[in-house]
Amino acid sequence: MLLGMVVLLGGACRQEVPSTTRDLEAAKRGRSLFQRGTSARDTPLVGQLGPEQIDLSGSVAACARCHTPSGRGSEEGGVEVPDIRPEALRHPRARTSVDVEDRSRPAYGRDTLLRAITEGRSASGRPLGVAMPRYVLAPAEREELLAYLETLGETPDPGITPTTLTVGAALPLSGRLGEAGQDVEQVLRAAFEEVNAEGGIYRRRLELVVEDDSAPVGPDATTRLLERGVLALVGSLRKGVPTSDTLLRREGVALVLPTALTEEARGSDSPIFFLYPEEPIQARLVVQHLARENESQLRRQPLAVVRTDDAAGLAWARAAREEALRRELHPPTEFPLSEGAAGLEALQNLRQAPPPALLYAGPPEGLKSLVEMLESWKLATRVYAPARLASPSAVTGGPLPLFFVYPPGVEAREDHLRAFTAFLERHGLRPRHTAFQLGAYAASRVLVEALRRSGADVTRADLMLHLEALRDFDTGVTPPVTFGVNRRVGVQGAQLVRLDAASGRWEAASPWIPLSP
Repeated sequence: MLLGMVVLLGGACRQEVPSTTRDLEAAKRGRSLFQRGTSARDTPLVGQLGPEQIDLSGSVAACARCHTPSGRGSEEGGVEVPDIRPEALRHPRARTSVDVEDRSRPAYGRDTLLRAITEGRSASGRPLGVAMPRYVLAPAEREELLAYLETLGETPDPGITPTTLTVGAALPLSGRLGEAGQDVEQVLRAAFEEVNAEGGIYRRRLELVVEDDSAPVGPDATTRLLERGVLALVGSLRKGVPTSDTLLRREGVALVLPTALTEEARGSDSPIFFLYPEEPIQARLVVQHLARENESQLRRQPLAVVRTDDAAGLAWARAAREEALRRELHPPTEFPLSEGAAGLEALQNLRQAPPPALLYAGPPEGLKSLVEMLESWKLATRVYAPARLASPSAVTGGPLPLFFVYPPGVEAREDHLRAFTAFLERHGLRPRHTAFQLGAYAASRVLVEALRRSGADVTRADLMLHLEALRDFDTGVTPPVTFGVNRRVGVQGAQLVRLDAASGRWEAASPWIPLSP
């Protein structure tokens, strides 16, 4: 964080809270302003910085960024960011021996508090410095922020007690995905048992509550978990983008490494942290890889994309086209598949001018037909497809180079799987829906690490900040995971693999390929 931001917010919230009766609803709304820099009405907090009145907006203007979500303050770049909890601000402060200038002040009251926030003047009337923004607050926002500051650091967030940390998981426990949901729950509980056996998180036990996401009516499982009061969510299975995502954002509740069963947008400031990139990002990665291998060829001849007309196929093709244009290459030639494997006849003209490579996004049966057609023409065009389409039936065993984009990678995978198998055996579990089980285990490891880094005074906002700060974390079963303030996908890359039709085993076909920005 920039030094200016430390000073800026250090003065912004130096305050005492009003002594009137607490308005709990207003405080709840003010929490969003303080922690996330966004009002309960989804409008950004705005501050004007310096004589030039440079606008700061949203999360960069949130007080919690420097004072910490609990309000205890911190030290960054040698600058002390003060404690702004009520007990610290209700009392006057005398000049200390280490002060370069006189920083004494009387206790803050409601009027001087509001003046500090909106005009940048301390309780003594002294300017707080050019790095202190002058916040532009509507009347309702003023009341909400003041109400929250009165409670700052005094009331724990939902899901936190002196002895427990409660997290939730929204999982299908019946129906088509019921077994997979049950496997995820078992792995999460087993992982938490091991943490608790070692003393928990700062002497708090991890407790998991699960809501069944199979019910077709009523509030979805995520909404029910938030109503119950959880610190965070972990390992949920998402069959689509639920309306409860709005609640997650509004409440500032992290959802750690869900398994997304459909494509979905992943906002850079979302509270949802994913493990692997979605398929359109994988299409970008293939184009980047091919450009690194032989950019001159791609400048002479375009790639080809065979795709369905549904959202997934269109997104795959759009990502490949955008990446090619970004690199000043020819846009790929697209071949839509109208119904299933139908439409492959349109590929007949490729016999005369085979593309350097072909990216496929369609049904598994279409991939098999495509491979057989290209082999019948004795073409050696490389074909790339998402790993979810890999099956022995799609692999003919012929000479055509068929590659799958596999985000988990296969390097060191044997060691990972041996360690994970030992974990399952310790808890009397068996591998069943392995991809879901591995994802749940990775989710538990990431959550536990972020909770440990958050310290004994953890809050929802603390957890979010420490997830954003995670760098090259080894889950034990995946490539290293890295998040950031504007990064919500932990593994930025993939490996190209081939599938052995006889054994069904993955074989590495490339080194690990990092995704370029």
